[in-house]
Amino acid sequence: MTIRAARPDDAPHILALLHELAAFEGGAVTAGAADLRSALENGQMEALLAEQAGEIVGLLTVLPSYSSWRGQAGAIIHDLYVRPAARGLGLGRKLVQALLAQAPERGWGRVDVNVLDWNGPAQQFYARLGLAPATGWQIWRIEGEALEKPQKVQ
Repeated sequence: MTIRAARPDDAPHILALLHELAAFEGGAVTAGAADLRSALENGQMEALLAEQAGEIVGLLTVLPSYSSWRGQAGAIIHDLYVRPAARGLGLGRKLVQALLAQAPERGWGRVDVNVLDWNGPAQQFYARLGLAPATGWQIWRIEGEALEKPQKVQ
């Protein structure tokens, strides 16, 4: 089993894993492999992959962040997924730990993670790795048609 950085040519494999994750979470992936390839090439996204017997079985996607208050870069774990057949081997833990090990050398002041409020097992998983919910904050979002045609302030 190995953990490695994703390359742009891994985009089709990443897309397949994202579709599996979206099915579990009840969402839909609208990105294509070309979108993911471009994001990997231009630094909009990074990813770590877990391989077992030459097959990609796990994924952790990372988005860059920056804290203007801290004056430091950081990272956001956006997706973490391990195929069901490869679960129980510690791959999710190894993916997260591999990312966290990079934080000091990359000068990251923090690493955030998006966890669904109904996903108790994921919350417990991240807590065991030392992450904790940010108190007092909620994620607010505008997307899709609402972003394309935002309401005018009156």
